[in-house]
Amino acid sequence: METPPNVVCLVLDTVRADRVSAYGYDRETTPAFDAFAERATTFTDAVAQAPWSVPSHASVFTGRYPADHGATMVAPILQDGPTFPELLSAAGYETYAVSPNEYVRPATGFARGFDAFETLDTIAEPAATADAVAPLANWVASTASVRQPLERLFTAVRERGGTATETAPPSADGLAEQVETYLDRAGSPFFLFVNLIDPHLPRSPAPEHEAAFVEDNLADAPIVTNERAHTVGDADLGPRALRRLSQLYDADLRTMDDRLDAVLDALSAAGVLDDALVAVFSDHGEHLGEFGLVGHQHSVFDSVVSVPLAVDFPDGGPDRVDEQVELRRLYHTILDETGLDSFPERSLVSGIGDDAARGAFYTPMLDLEALLWEGTARYEPELLGESLSFVRDGEAKLVRFDGAEWLFDLPERETTSLSLDRVPDEYAWLADPIDAPAT
Repeated sequence: METPPNVVCLVLDTVRADRVSAYGYDRETTPAFDAFAERATTFTDAVAQAPWSVPSHASVFTGRYPADHGATMVAPILQDGPTFPELLSAAGYETYAVSPNEYVRPATGFARGFDAFETLDTIAEPAATADAVAPLANWVASTASVRQPLERLFTAVRERGGTATETAPPSADGLAEQVETYLDRAGSPFFLFVNLIDPHLPRSPAPEHEAAFVEDNLADAPIVTNERAHTVGDADLGPRALRRLSQLYDADLRTMDDRLDAVLDALSAAGVLDDALVAVFSDHGEHLGEFGLVGHQHSVFDSVVSVPLAVDFPDGGPDRVDEQVELRRLYHTILDETGLDSFPERSLVSGIGDDAARGAFYTPMLDLEALLWEGTARYEPELLGESLSFVRDGEAKLVRFDGAEWLFDLPERETTSLSLDRVPDEYAWLADPIDAPAT
């Protein structure tokens, strides 16, 4: 019997599509990704199902929308399944993960199905931790009376020291070396998952890339070290600070791309790239001042859900797919390509787009309507878990929150939103349920 292909997923955490040079950005932020995309199938309009790590990774791992798998701001530990790593493991795959992302780790439920899961921390919790702490942690997160004082405390802590002029040191040292360790020990077939976290706040570019991408005269402009300090705190960034933050983001992308290059080199040296299924993608993007936001939560605008995606299929695929596709279809693609299940139209190798792409962010009690349109951070306990949902057709997007609806032409602009009493007839398709069941 023919051995199924090895599978590799490389997550470029916090990368928005419009800042990737392969997607037309005018600065060379991602040469390694560009080179990979050149030989792979490039998806020019990939849409993540959530704007932050836990629900977006969970949608990829399960093939489901956040409303279905339940790993959201209200219950941040993934308990639903089966995940495709579990299915691969059950089918005889060796499974390995490297993730310095503090939200994608054993404690948040992502280690199920992995033989080894490296977080690059000095102390790593066992995979069983999630099973032990999930009921209590998810209860705390979903109970407004318990969560509200914790939210206030957490916000106060994050606001203190939430701005700086210096950047943080580069993160995830040792990542490529850990990948090489796994490749040395892996039998065939194997699955390797790697999360590259560099573009995440706080800004942490390598010095040479900071020098190349950031104007010298912006060195004294303060930047936020976490999104909460700006979004719900007192850190009000001016034009110079936002310009520096944006340029530092480019430098972060280039730093991450160096790390991606090292990982791809290790895969190439091991002969893995010759016949493996290799997917390189982001889980979500990043706000850089749009709609008054910094970071990647509290919205479902394209800045945070439009992501890069390139897949190198073992038997080849289309050179380029311009139709929008949902990122969660990686689940179906992996099962189809490995022969564990058949998804001839859901697999991304088909080149078939999604007429509608959907997703949601579930608020931690923040009134997102007030935040987005008034710039006011107001906590309302009854809003805990209220969905800010979207449905998108590649040209227009409908966003819903707590009974309100907004229709945007894409790309969204603050001055072009339309507040709706009802969806116009020509957009009747958008009236379908946004959190539709997974298929």
